[in-house]
Amino acid sequence: KLYWYYRRDGQRVPLKSQDGRRLEPNAIGFLESYERIHASFESTGRDAPGVGTLAHVIEQYRASPEFKQLAERTRKDYARYLDQLQKTYGTFRIATMPREFVRKLRDKHQDKPRTANYLVQVLRLLLTFAEDQPMTFRLPQGWRNPARKPRLLRTGSGHRPWEEYEIAAFRRRWKPDTFERVAFELALNTGQRGQDVVAMTRQQYHHGEISIVQKKTGTRVEMPVSKELLEVLDPWLEGHHHMMILPTTTGRPCKVDHFRHVMRAAYRAANLPEECTTHGLRYTAATILRELGCDWQVIAGITGHQTHEMARKYSEQRRRSKLAITQLDTARASRNGNME
Repeated sequence: KLYWYYRRDGQRVPLKSQDGRRLEPNAIGFLESYERIHASFESTGRDAPGVGTLAHVIEQYRASPEFKQLAERTRKDYARYLDQLQKTYGTFRIATMPREFVRKLRDKHQDKPRTANYLVQVLRLLLTFAEDQPMTFRLPQGWRNPARKPRLLRTGSGHRPWEEYEIAAFRRRWKPDTFERVAFELALNTGQRGQDVVAMTRQQYHHGEISIVQKKTGTRVEMPVSKELLEVLDPWLEGHHHMMILPTTTGRPCKVDHFRHVMRAAYRAANLPEECTTHGLRYTAATILRELGCDWQVIAGITGHQTHEMARKYSEQRRRSKLAITQLDTARASRNGNME
């Protein structure tokens, strides 16, 4: 039996009627099917991407519920890399994209490993999106996502918990009535991300508790205010009448990027190492809670982690190092005792 296909760019698209029936050259609708497929390979306008190109996938992904339901900050982060991929590689057809392309994309940005990894991860996301819709993107039968299991570059140890002396150094440098100190205590004593700290309002602080919905996960978190936070937060709120807990000097809501810039300058002013980050305070909060005997469920309830394993991640490194030092001290004491 003969089957008829439209062949182009290494792809074979079967000529079918609107209801899915195979068509032969003398069948009604054959030419219409051919013209429809042919048009899908061509740009329908000056700025419209061809079907099956990376630009086409990006365009469809931006319009999808998967993208629209992401948190605003996540969409903004993704958009930067989507624009970069579309500008540089938009005309590439994903059906013929080799796995080697993914590796070369990563290696091109190896001097910035975090950027390289993010680009590869966003590409994997796009191609997974396309893989679920093979007919929409004209993917040949048996096509496999070339970015399914990318090898990512090492980016270092990442964020780490703060040491007690580093916390003390920051508090010595920044007085309780400063923006920097209040922001620091909020991050340290609530264990929340920076984007959630700057979004906190007066209405979310009542009866000695703070209640928020995390922007990244949509998780609602309610936590009592610690004594250390209470001592700086109440006087701070009495000193201004704005709705936001952390307004700018002009009274406007503080943007995340501005917040990061201010806090990075504050850490440097306190002569702290570059490894001291606001996100590291989230690790610190989980570590302190664990050292006080809280179980993983309690820690996850405060930090808002969706799994106990994620909460464990934020304090496991410190626990292991302390265990190793304890064992080392025990071994040294035993050896010294034997030598006596």
